[in-house]
Amino acid sequence: SWNFWFGLMEAFAQNEGHCLVPGKYQTADGYRLGSWVNKQRERQGRSILPERKARLEALQGWAWDVIAEQWENGFRHLKEFVDREGHASVSSGHRSADGYRLGMWVLGQRGKKGEMPTERRARLESLPGWNWNALEYAWEEGFRYLNEFSEQVGSAKVAKDYKTANGYPLGQWAAGQRNTVESMSPERKTRLESVPGWVWDVVAAQWEEGFHY
Repeated sequence: SWNFWFGLMEAFAQNEGHCLVPGKYQTADGYRLGSWVNKQRERQGRSILPERKARLEALQGWAWDVIAEQWENGFRHLKEFVDREGHASVSSGHRSADGYRLGMWVLGQRGKKGEMPTERRARLESLPGWNWNALEYAWEEGFRYLNEFSEQVGSAKVAKDYKTANGYPLGQWAAGQRNTVESMSPERKTRLESVPGWVWDVVAAQWEEGFHY
């Protein structure tokens, strides 16, 4: 019966916190809940009873437009990341605790900026650290890792082959900044120089350190 399937949907929403049921999803007992959910969306405005429609809409995270629901799911994961980390600078390979590929979702949003509804753009731009420019984002990501490294070891002298715990090539990024100092914006130069232990000429700094001792 419809009530039986609605009970399965209600249990899914309570357990997962949303109604984004994959099309091929089956319950542990083998019930094809994903197919049932798709049929309810197809019947919207045609053959679904008003009372049933209201019950579905009362579920946490229910949406008739599955594409809109997928966007909301991605934004929800991003908001959780921001609340935890304090910024929206998500690395491209980042996955949420539940396995959601948040980094790829963020990249997709940047690629759709021109065709994105104004309301969605405003919601993304309201998040601290959000950036539409992929190159700008990449620089900010490297600078954030450099700051974390400096806070941990008390210096910004990063070995060229150094990688962070999650595999980010911070040593290469730092070397790249030194190699492009002539073309770097004054704002970026100032920010780098504000990091404790940052030097532009590593060889000269090593000589001075040896001479000091």
